[in-house]
Amino acid sequence: MTRTDEFQLLKTLDAANADGGIDPHGPRARADLQRILATDPAGPGLQPRPASTRKSTRAKRAIGLGALVATASAAAVVLPSALGGDEAFATWTASPAGMSAKDRASASASCRDEQKSGSPDYRADLSTASTAISERRGAWTLVILAGQDGFSALCITDDSTRLFRDFIGSIGKTPQADQPAKKGLAATVLGTGSTGGGELSIVAGPAGSEVVAVSYNSARQGRVLATVSGGQFALWLPGNELENASKQGVPLQVTYRDGTSSTVTLTL
Repeated sequence: MTRTDEFQLLKTLDAANADGGIDPHGPRARADLQRILATDPAGPGLQPRPASTRKSTRAKRAIGLGALVATASAAAVVLPSALGGDEAFATWTASPAGMSAKDRASASASCRDEQKSGSPDYRADLSTASTAISERRGAWTLVILAGQDGFSALCITDDSTRLFRDFIGSIGKTPQADQPAKKGLAATVLGTGSTGGGELSIVAGPAGSEVVAVSYNSARQGRVLATVSGGQFALWLPGNELENASKQGVPLQVTYRDGTSSTVTLTL
């Protein structure tokens, strides 16, 4: 769930675009998607699983997640390898890894383009936003673009998919009154949802200037480390562990620049 006016669901990429021959946002890509979505589930082809969306009681907070999965029995053996995808988050890591300058630029550009396509009201904000966070956890990348007046856009993408990009994201602005103090955190994304890899939980938002590290002690995954950068923090993990955290709260361990630490419980 996220403080936002709009959210972005799964987008598609045409595999031929890897050779520069086809625009992934062009008519062919759209036509291909419509053809696949219209396929009779009883016959050969791809069967899309509807996107799962959960919203909090506060109207401007939501998180959108979606994925396409292959279920046609006639092609069940072939399609997973053809489409790729990190099944059950097999490559996910509790500690995030950095990205090369080239990969960082590519991931940021992809997130910016995806969000511009689905959120035209934020095109100006997206054009001027800078990359606050770019991290990798196995095959998955997370990017947060941040700008003026509390603007932020988040993208989580499975880079191992081939034909369809398994992508979730959020976009919006955090009111000035909700910006955290120097040693504070604020959650603008907090909740769970489903992707091609399975269910995931995420917490992210602005971080005060004195915050240098954030972690979450997961009952299932152990200690999960966040990335803290550019005035933002973000962590996510497989499973639905944070399904009710928007109301019940999620306890995070926070370390400050002066070496002290504390536990902060965040809600939406």
